[in-house]
Amino acid sequence: MYELFLTTLVDDDDIQAACSVLGGLCAMPAWQSLHRVLYFKGPAKPGGISKQNSIVKTPRKDIQMLWKDLHQQLSRQSYILQARYEVFKDKDFGPTAPENRSSVTQRKKTEIWDQKNLLSVMRDNNYQFKSEAVEETYQFFRDDVEFCLSRHYILQMNGDNGPLTQTAPWDTMSPADPGRRWMFLIKVHVHQDNKPDEILKAHEQLANIRRELEGVFDFKMFDRRIHDTRVAVEMRNAPAPLPQVMTVTDQR
Repeated sequence: MYELFLTTLVDDDDIQAACSVLGGLCAMPAWQSLHRVLYFKGPAKPGGISKQNSIVKTPRKDIQMLWKDLHQQLSRQSYILQARYEVFKDKDFGPTAPENRSSVTQRKKTEIWDQKNLLSVMRDNNYQFKSEAVEETYQFFRDDVEFCLSRHYILQMNGDNGPLTQTAPWDTMSPADPGRRWMFLIKVHVHQDNKPDEILKAHEQLANIRRELEGVFDFKMFDRRIHDTRVAVEMRNAPAPLPQVMTVTDQR
């Protein structure tokens, strides 16, 4: 699957106005949710998801194909992976432990929903836990287009190189961005990788939406590397880089 999206930032003071505009555009109220997001860095030498004992077996062929597709992708290149769980303000924050459960950017994306034992799957395949956050979102949908306002609240590491066993109360958390801004993405998904005509159609669809919202949202051309989750390849036994200044001596 490919994900194509437009991007801009929305100030916290403007979030309700933005939701009102998008609610009218999509003829629906905002779908507000929170997700706890755990980030895992892949090994320097790509190995895919070769150890699958911790993956909960399912008869669903589509889930099996998604795991196969993810394994093939990760066998070629290591990435930063996300394990995501929906959380709720009234029961997953505080002293009790949480329950166990163009301007268009284009990227390859694999999503596998409703999976259990993801921490074990990551550990079995040498994916190193790096950090975690809570993601707050407002989502709107119009046909096959997703409009998503989101921001992150970074959770402090506990020192044992693993996810927190309990989180702080929700009302004590602060957004990761000091300006308290929201990132606004408009997304279209192309589910078949080998359909260039569908990808072109998605680009045109997003261009039309950008024109439709001109004057309301100013979509930016961000460096696509901010969305790049690839793990840099470590160069071993490589020659030392040349110095910035070389002195040449005449030996005559």
